[in-house]
Amino acid sequence: MIAYLISGLRRTLCLSLLMLGSVRSMAQEAIDYSPDAPGATTGVDIMKQGKIDWETGIGLEWDRRNGEHARTFTINTSMFRLGLTPQAEVRLQIDECITHTPEGNFGGIANATIGTKIKVYEGGKVFPKVAFMGTMLIPGGSNAHYLPKHLGFQAHLLFENELSSKFTLGYDLGAEWNGDTESPDLFIGANLTYQPSERWSFFVESYNRYNSKRQDDWAKPGQDSHFNFMSEAGLAYKVSPRLYVNTFYDISFNEFSRYSNIGLGVAWLLN
Repeated sequence: MIAYLISGLRRTLCLSLLMLGSVRSMAQEAIDYSPDAPGATTGVDIMKQGKIDWETGIGLEWDRRNGEHARTFTINTSMFRLGLTPQAEVRLQIDECITHTPEGNFGGIANATIGTKIKVYEGGKVFPKVAFMGTMLIPGGSNAHYLPKHLGFQAHLLFENELSSKFTLGYDLGAEWNGDTESPDLFIGANLTYQPSERWSFFVESYNRYNSKRQDDWAKPGQDSHFNFMSEAGLAYKVSPRLYVNTFYDISFNEFSRYSNIGLGVAWLLN
């Protein structure tokens, strides 16, 4: 038993030294890397050709809107981005969740998507950078608790203006249809980012949805609404040119005291 323990400690020490050496070597490289996470809106930057990143994290959502009482723990959210060409990237995301309700517990794959982000316009002094993002929502089977029953699609136009050396304004316009509703949601988001130093960045954003059909899960019990108003704030810290850590917090303005979502994440340039 002691031999196994010593062997395990040696392996742990070796891995720690390798990680330390890796972080130090990463810090010496000049790398242009901008993760998408965190945030509900998406930035315009494209992965460099041939580069792959992994953006992962955990989260806890507390939801009592419209009379519900659910706590959902995201045990893993993973986004992989591959730079396909200098103008485009491929995106693959999969999330796993566990939900606790008074009626019982359930879990499984909560989100499975494949998509792309394409650079449209590089931007100028006045005009913003522009990118297009298209996403396909993969449906689940009859026993799936989170995934849509039918194939869904999302299409977004992404914009970004550099207001100064420290402030950036991004805005996100799109349409989202999960295949299960009669009409798509119109998505409207805006993000203000403050970067006081090379390592730290802070953001606040508003992201909202509109549907031509009133949705009962967007309002108080017994009511429905065309609009779903959400907000998020968070920060990111650059550990090295290849490694970022982040955290965020969401609220709902439809029922302010009945919804919150907090998460922690890591973004890592793999190659």
